[in-house]
Amino acid sequence: MKVAQIAAASAMIAAFGFSSVALASEKDKKPKLDTKPGPAHRMLEGKVKQIDGDVYTVEDYEGNEVQVYVSKETKHLRGTKKTGDSIRAEITAGHHANSLQ
Repeated sequence: MKVAQIAAASAMIAAFGFSSVALASEKDKKPKLDTKPGPAHRMLEGKVKQIDGDVYTVEDYEGNEVQVYVSKETKHLRGTKKTGDSIRAEITAGHHANSLQ
């Protein structure tokens, strides 16, 4: 009986360990960003934390960092943006900015 309990406990510990490794690897992956405009998915509001080429890192008002792809097709309302600016962006499900203001 003790052997069965030890085996069950070991299996549960291993399962929890593997699931946390799987979650960690999912968080480390960068999302694949759309490079073309498409149907609007949501509005994103926050501050521009970093600009790396065509990819803007925006911290929303809940503290989440979201990467957004900005292309030539993105409509820039009220001028171009720089690090530290507050923005409102209409983005696709793949995080392409259809418009920035």
